[in-house]
Amino acid sequence: MAISTYAELQTAIADWLNRDDLTSVIPTFITLTEAALNRQLRVNEMIERDTSTISGGYVNMPVDWLETISLITIGSPPVVLEYVAQMGMAEVRATQRAGDPIVYTIINNKFQIFPAPSASTDVEMTYYAKIPTLSNNNTSNWLLANHPDAYLFGSLVHAEPYLKNDERMPMWASMYKGSIDAIGYASERAKRPEGGLHSRKRTFG
Repeated sequence: MAISTYAELQTAIADWLNRDDLTSVIPTFITLTEAALNRQLRVNEMIERDTSTISGGYVNMPVDWLETISLITIGSPPVVLEYVAQMGMAEVRATQRAGDPIVYTIINNKFQIFPAPSASTDVEMTYYAKIPTLSNNNTSNWLLANHPDAYLFGSLVHAEPYLKNDERMPMWASMYKGSIDAIGYASERAKRPEGGLHSRKRTFG
């Protein structure tokens, strides 16, 4: 059967489990799978950009933020901000009081930018975003559309506490890992031009 919507995914999970007493918890299996995939995947489809204004030296994180790729001030010239841990930020703050922003760290779900700009300054954030959560209102996303096997086998693996040592579990776990590996490989392959580089023959005369 096709697995292209949230409802079809739930039906497929129930069919593979061959159980009629888990309907109410199948959405939880899907939610747990999304949480695991958000920890495991960092692929092209998850890359997003956002622009925000620095306010008091801080910038709010996007609500779907998972991991930062870059923070760049929008100006002339633009500046790529360097990430430092909070101890590193303390050291920078102790040695430099003013100037253009050069570093950032993360505090309480916000980006702290230092030095804080004296004039209104925007930053462009490039980051890995959470996989859009499936629900009755959001019935599909890029992952389900392109890789329904990751959702299916991940949900079957997360059903293990209910299945109690089901002999099918090692097979499902292997297929789940295979799907994650394949998604990562496809993402890396998409970054490279097809066929690579080719030498060109030169002719004279």
